[in-house]
Amino acid sequence: MAKKRIHQIAKELDLASADILHQAKELGIEVKTASSGLTEEEEELVKLALMPEDQPEVETEEVSEQEEAIQDEPEAESEEVVEDDVQIIEVSRNSSPEKISSLIEVEATQIVGDLMGLGIMKAMDTPLDDSDIEKLFEKYNLIPDLIDEVTISREDIIEFQDFEDDPDKLNLRAPIITVMGHVDHGKTSLLDYIRNEKVADGEAGGITQHVGAYKVDTGESGITFIDTPGHEAFTQMRARGANVTDIVVLVVAADDGVMPQTIEAINHSKAADVPIVVAINKCDLPEANPSMIKAELTKYEVISEDLGGDTPVVEVSALKGDGVDDLLETLALVAEIEELKANYNTNASGYIVESRMEVGRGNVATVIVTRGTLKQGDFLYAGQAFCRVKSMFDHNNKTVKSVEPGSPIDIIGWDESPTAGDQFVAVKNQKEAKAKAEENKTKLKEHDNSSFSVESRVSDMMKLLQEGELNTVNVILKADTNGSVEAIKDGINKLATDDVNIQVVHSAVGGIVLSDVDLASATESLIIGFNVRPDSQARNMAQSKGIDVRTYNIIYELLDDISEAVLGQMTIKTEEAIIGMVEVKTTFRAPKVGVVAGSVVSEGKVELDAKARLLRDGVVIYEGTIVSLRRFKDNVEVVNEGLECGIGLSDYKDIKEGDTIEILGEVEV
Repeated sequence: MAKKRIHQIAKELDLASADILHQAKELGIEVKTASSGLTEEEEELVKLALMPEDQPEVETEEVSEQEEAIQDEPEAESEEVVEDDVQIIEVSRNSSPEKISSLIEVEATQIVGDLMGLGIMKAMDTPLDDSDIEKLFEKYNLIPDLIDEVTISREDIIEFQDFEDDPDKLNLRAPIITVMGHVDHGKTSLLDYIRNEKVADGEAGGITQHVGAYKVDTGESGITFIDTPGHEAFTQMRARGANVTDIVVLVVAADDGVMPQTIEAINHSKAADVPIVVAINKCDLPEANPSMIKAELTKYEVISEDLGGDTPVVEVSALKGDGVDDLLETLALVAEIEELKANYNTNASGYIVESRMEVGRGNVATVIVTRGTLKQGDFLYAGQAFCRVKSMFDHNNKTVKSVEPGSPIDIIGWDESPTAGDQFVAVKNQKEAKAKAEENKTKLKEHDNSSFSVESRVSDMMKLLQEGELNTVNVILKADTNGSVEAIKDGINKLATDDVNIQVVHSAVGGIVLSDVDLASATESLIIGFNVRPDSQARNMAQSKGIDVRTYNIIYELLDDISEAVLGQMTIKTEEAIIGMVEVKTTFRAPKVGVVAGSVVSEGKVELDAKARLLRDGVVIYEGTIVSLRRFKDNVEVVNEGLECGIGLSDYKDIKEGDTIEILGEVEV
């Protein structure tokens, strides 16, 4: 039996589609949107229900006669008129005005304004209810065909294993604590005091660039801390930290208050259903106001115990150590209440916190063991990577033979860098580990668009260029760790505007090489490096082809430059540039200086007291100055291209044969 769409009936009756839809649902008719159809009987029921009670029955008969007259007209002609007048658009449920804008070619700001006119107050990135979308589309004479958006996450493709253990075999384990909060609120300083180690000074710009995991010997089984970066670009890494943690320590500066990253951390913790302990830091400052912080946190449903809530709040000073013992006691108490247990006597499993490439060690992964005891020699797989555990190191770089649940460890022996956030599982032998990794790799290739070859990427980008898509900034991203790659990609994607799209054509771990320059040339891309540099061949090729290669060691400077590129406002500025390249041929010791690099100047020149970077396989491992420059037995000020020399670096001895030294100077860019 032919059905008539709700929007057609609404047009005939000069009513809103939403009114017809509501009435049909009230009558028990199964309909979802204004494009749903009604049979003749259902249509008649809806019309009767909508008719005013005091309207004479004669008018009903007149309406019926009018309908019959309409139905006597040729059906195809009637349908043609409707299809010309109304367009049905497929739209995902909970779409934002920003997303709808791209579907119906109406400015997002205009959509927000039109929603306000309809009495619907929503921001550009706020999801809309089904009824809001239908009202909005009706204004534009469109019909939404609402569909459920299907999103496939990595966890859907690579299934994580769930393990069930006999309760009698479970023993208490160390709690895993994630430290979160806004940039510069003192997270790393707090961990420094707890561990009595200095790591903050080694971070550029005061921002922790990588996730780290550390175990503190306190309480019965110790406490494991995950230190997550505080910049908003690391949202994904922070979310990952919350997913593997038992308790979140939310650090808020007493002199600053609740900031955007504080709110993000709260949201991630709640989404992961993890208890929060608030550490109000910098309480030693005269302008500190802990009471104000507690009041601010109530807006986000984080209510301290002294205000009648259930969130422990501890006032601390990471600088002086005040309140840190109270914080550790509070964490131990919360962990005791949570009754965190694990089976020690089984094959190990857990999660990858971070992975990176280290010279002399190869692929290294920092992991958290959540079940079983991990031993040297075990065979593991994690996502598309597999491993025979050659050796394990704790955060003090000490070798260990076995690791219990709740503990972090660095593992060496991976065939490739595993992806942060993946689950690792110990299996019987290397054959099984490799088979599992290959199986996951095949699954990911079928679903992950990022697994294209260079050739297919170039082909796809050329198609876009031929179709006139000239309003796109293409970026090739290289970084020193997987976590940095993902976080920077996330930050770059957020910088796209209505007028300019940002396309990350390729991203990977490692130095900038010739293939990156070739791809940049084919796709007209900007090359971005984070804590990595181009090798000599790549840099020369980029210069000859006029390709822009920009390198950074601070996240927000990178994002600021990309933002300027999107706005077309990249300005000439003075920055450090390479004025010389040196290849280390051998090393020897010299009095007062220490280790000296016996080198050849392959490009440019070397100047005494110039800034220098030491690279190993394209990755920056040291930045400092040249404190000693000699030709044979003579101290010199400058050594030019093609000549041999001895170079001493300030406060650095780990120079090795095959290293490259970049000599830096100030130039206009």
